[in-house]
Amino acid sequence: MRKFIVLVLSVLAFGAFASAQLEPTTLAVPKTEFFIGYAFQRAGVSGYNIPDVTVTSTKLNGFAFEFSHYLPSNFGYTVDISRGSNAAVDSTGIKYVRSTYLAGPSYRLHNFLFFTPSVHALAGIDHDDFTVPEVNPTVLDYRNTDFAAAAGVTFDGNFSRHMALRLAQVDYLYTHNYGAGQSSFRYTGGLVVRF
Repeated sequence: MRKFIVLVLSVLAFGAFASAQLEPTTLAVPKTEFFIGYAFQRAGVSGYNIPDVTVTSTKLNGFAFEFSHYLPSNFGYTVDISRGSNAAVDSTGIKYVRSTYLAGPSYRLHNFLFFTPSVHALAGIDHDDFTVPEVNPTVLDYRNTDFAAAAGVTFDGNFSRHMALRLAQVDYLYTHNYGAGQSSFRYTGGLVVRF
């Protein structure tokens, strides 16, 4: 019995040593992916021609949805929809909601261990909505839809071939609303499903 156990352990050990000599293979990631998750934005609001807004930036919390498809060359396109809001921009109780609809080219870099990074440059529209409470029962509502552009990088941690966790997507977001340009920074993270 002792010889049999030594033989089995030897076969297992030699098998482990032999497999360690093989070339490491990268995870073959499918070309189409959906992402849904949390979005945080440090939104610039400077230059707005709204007399009640006195802050230059505010924090927005919300969600983001992305669809990406990559060709065999790892070039592809991404469609990005996000929405963020803040119920109290300042002490007066101004409510701010920003929705962006973007699309553009993206490039997926080669897998590094368990990570799949990519870069993108997107353009589209941004819709802003300020709700300003007044002293009397009236409420002022300022709305504007104008140009938006974003550029950023994405880091996905792969669970399997079809599932990943978006550890970070960091974007610089430029918008042009109310006659002025704004610079914002956005972070998103969540679940990625690939097929």
